[in-house]
Amino acid sequence: MSSIITEPVRQKLLLCAVALGVVMDGIDGSIVNAALPAMAVYFDTDTGTIAWVIITYLLMMAGLLLVFGKLADRGLAKKLFLLGFLVFTLGSAACGVAPSLDILLAARIIQGVGAAMIAAVAPLLCIRYLPQEMLGTSLGVIAATASIGFAAGPAIGGILTQHLSWHWIFLVNIPIGIIGVLFAARVIPPDEPEDRTESFDYPGAVTLFLSMVFCTFVLEEIASRGLTDPLVLASGALCLLCSWLFVVRELATPQPFLNIRIFSELRFTAVLVSYLLVNVIFMGVLYLLPFYLTMEMHFDLMTSGLYLLIPPAVIAILSIPVGQWSDRRGRRVFTVAACGIVVLYSGLFAVLSPESGVVPLLTGLVLMGVSFGIAAGPAASRIIESAPEGEEGTGSSLMVTTIYFGGVLGTAIYAAIFTFATADAAGGIVAFIDLDSATFLAGFRITIAAGTVLAVLSVILSAVVPDRKRSA
Repeated sequence: MSSIITEPVRQKLLLCAVALGVVMDGIDGSIVNAALPAMAVYFDTDTGTIAWVIITYLLMMAGLLLVFGKLADRGLAKKLFLLGFLVFTLGSAACGVAPSLDILLAARIIQGVGAAMIAAVAPLLCIRYLPQEMLGTSLGVIAATASIGFAAGPAIGGILTQHLSWHWIFLVNIPIGIIGVLFAARVIPPDEPEDRTESFDYPGAVTLFLSMVFCTFVLEEIASRGLTDPLVLASGALCLLCSWLFVVRELATPQPFLNIRIFSELRFTAVLVSYLLVNVIFMGVLYLLPFYLTMEMHFDLMTSGLYLLIPPAVIAILSIPVGQWSDRRGRRVFTVAACGIVVLYSGLFAVLSPESGVVPLLTGLVLMGVSFGIAAGPAASRIIESAPEGEEGTGSSLMVTTIYFGGVLGTAIYAAIFTFATADAAGGIVAFIDLDSATFLAGFRITIAAGTVLAVLSVILSAVVPDRKRSA
């Protein structure tokens, strides 16, 4: 049994170490967005290919969070947290000096593995070493620092890229990572390995991760390679095979990596998919907007970063009070309203034009923040509340995974649709710098309009599930 920290100073120091790791994760989840156009020009590549800079990082987060969470729960929390900082820092250094896009993507994979370790262990450290009465405060600190990091990312990325170069959005992590490792090593109590009899379901973890990887590759590459491309066909077949093997394994083993029987509860599945779609659309739009701000609005990178700061800032302001309000009033009305606003801002961006000025753009960005600010607490809580009795932990893990994998899917799907929409007019897939304004704007509008269909589906799925009746 882990020792609870009773000294107030040591409690605050532990929270500082956790917050430093989480805010670094949050910043690097969004810092590349404002720099994407500059990176596309630097590597002379198209908008679909450069999307892998986001996808590789988020894919590691989505695919490995559950793995590292289960390993940390076996008494390896401190080791994994420190290793996460170290891996993240080394990955950041490799990103900053990457001479080619291929090496940059490989380094982003390493960086994402480290980020997944930090994100998976951070809540567990609070649960294990802080008193029960501090649990709400500590988890609130994690949520707030993640939001602050994600909010600050685009602005930091825009400023660094504008005045230095895109390399510095990664190199700035090196001193922070070194400080984090040394600080966390001092303030986190030693691990107390637990003697567990149950085995770890490695086949389940591996097949789930591989199914995510192959699915993402197909979605991202089908537009550029074509449906009949051997690599796309092979990846599609491997995705189906890994998914089938995962399901068979999880149904057969007495100690599954993920209890997939939870999906037989239709209420749970509906609200989880609705929340997934909200994340898909949010990250898809956030991926395309920097290109619009650069190509159509002719903003410099620092200005683009400041504009992209608006949605996360609104989320940070709204998420806590709306979550508290939903505790008293119920979740359904908030989640349906949030999904409706997703439809609204998708429709607005689908008809956006530079001639209309900045007011519609600002309105859309604020609505993005409002929608997610309203959805974050109520939708996440609704997922856990809709899980079958005794499976709340599984519901919580799937909710967190949904956030990151939704980002992966959103970036991949929107990149693929945009590539399809611009290829004919551009005479094939061309580098971002070679796209003319009219072709880009047409592709941007078509892509956002296609995403609006997903937004309508999220409204329907959220609306059909009533709130769970509260006990008197």
